[in-house]
Amino acid sequence: MKNLMTEAIKKIFLALIVAALISCSSSTGEDASPTSMAMGHNDSHDSHDSHDSHDSHDSHDSHDHGNNLDVSQLVDPPTVSISGRAIETGEVNLNFAVENLELIPINPPSEHESGQGHLHLYVDGVSVAMLHEASYVVTDLTKGLHDFRVTVSTNDHREYYVDGKVISDSISIEIEEGEEAPEVDKGIIVEVKNGTVVDGLQRLTVDVGEQISITLLSDEDDVFHLHAYNLEVSLTADQPEILQFQADIPGVFEGELHEAGYQILALEVS
Repeated sequence: MKNLMTEAIKKIFLALIVAALISCSSSTGEDASPTSMAMGHNDSHDSHDSHDSHDSHDSHDSHDHGNNLDVSQLVDPPTVSISGRAIETGEVNLNFAVENLELIPINPPSEHESGQGHLHLYVDGVSVAMLHEASYVVTDLTKGLHDFRVTVSTNDHREYYVDGKVISDSISIEIEEGEEAPEVDKGIIVEVKNGTVVDGLQRLTVDVGEQISITLLSDEDDVFHLHAYNLEVSLTADQPEILQFQADIPGVFEGELHEAGYQILALEVS
């Protein structure tokens, strides 16, 4: 009888131990749940940071530094005029008269400030210099007539506009003493009208080392840029510009209009 009671007590004791273990296990499971929620919160936080970063990136990309600055509302907007003369064989001395604008060096780069900026100089339509001084000597000019154009730019390289026109001035100077212009091996005419390239996207295929000529004509003011060669031509509406250079970089390169934002020429050099 005593043995039976002892066995019964053991069974009861074991049952109590098992119940206690089950209770502990259940309690441990509840402690794990907040940990999982905390991990979920971290994931959500990471996703939120990523979203903020994405929004910031989109905002940065949408900011167009290439937009020109219209100052038509100013009583005294910036003005510029250009004068010059041939001084040596193949050289021209240019002088610029600037009003209502403080000329600022382009280095170090600076943000836009009203009433400040610099000058962009184009020779035969090609961008050759950014200036913060009132004079400049152009060298290595070939014999013949050359066009010089200066525009007024903001510190962040946007052109100042008044009444839809770039603030600029131009002059033509005859070079009587200088090297003869090299003969052109191949050339092409690219005309843009009503927002499209006449006869479709133009393609020019040349050999390395050839002298090429690209005649550009647009019915709107714009800037033509040829990639890799880093050549830019300022275009005035309905006025042809001729870009002449040696094709010394092999490859296929896009020529595009900056303001219009599309390709008008493919240059293949092989």
